[in-house]
Amino acid sequence: MKINRTFIPFEVKLLNIIWCFDRTTNQVKVVLKDEGDWTLPETCLIQDEDALDATIRLTRELTGQTVSPKNIEQLETLTNPKRAVDGKRLVTMAYMTYLPEFPDMMNSTLELFTLENLNNHYYFTKGEKQLAVATVDTETEYYQKRLRKNKFYQVNDYVLKNACLRIRRSLDTQPDVLRILGEAFTLREARSLYAPFLGVSFHEIDNSNFKKTHQRLFREIGKANKRGPGRPASLYHLRF
Repeated sequence: MKINRTFIPFEVKLLNIIWCFDRTTNQVKVVLKDEGDWTLPETCLIQDEDALDATIRLTRELTGQTVSPKNIEQLETLTNPKRAVDGKRLVTMAYMTYLPEFPDMMNSTLELFTLENLNNHYYFTKGEKQLAVATVDTETEYYQKRLRKNKFYQVNDYVLKNACLRIRRSLDTQPDVLRILGEAFTLREARSLYAPFLGVSFHEIDNSNFKKTHQRLFREIGKANKRGPGRPASLYHLRF
């Protein structure tokens, strides 16, 4: 039996969720771009370039930093048939980049938004500006709620939700997000990073228990420069 199939043209986009850590405020931040609405940075693949190379290139163009492949994690690929513009299917690959250094923005349209968690719901804020993550669980549900006739929606809030949940699930096993703390970090900084993903204050994460339960993930390498009274904080480095 012959099956009739209709193949339609498609375009591939790459979204880059760029994470970093502000040591002056001990806050986790993500790079967003002002395009009328706040969106995640995106690019198309160029000739002789795979998705990993495109992520590295886009990160360098936006932040000036050339990151190692170990600082990049593939999040998901969106292929829902409703994701189409002008009759052309749009396939979107989402990657996460963990910046080892706090960035200087290379473009005036870029802003750093702070990750916050209120009642176990994630938000990204900068002053009065706010982007809340999606409340749906699947891509199909997302389009059922967000798609309007002749109107294509960005998927930033949906992708950011999945990014936050992916990182939260990995915190006790393979916390690659710790790479945003660079080569050396204190337990206070690590706890400050964990806190918004877990929806708690870093004060609620006991320092001694945290060190004990996570010691297999990082090792002590020295002491931080002393900035006040008391003993200097220990510095740690990832084991993986």
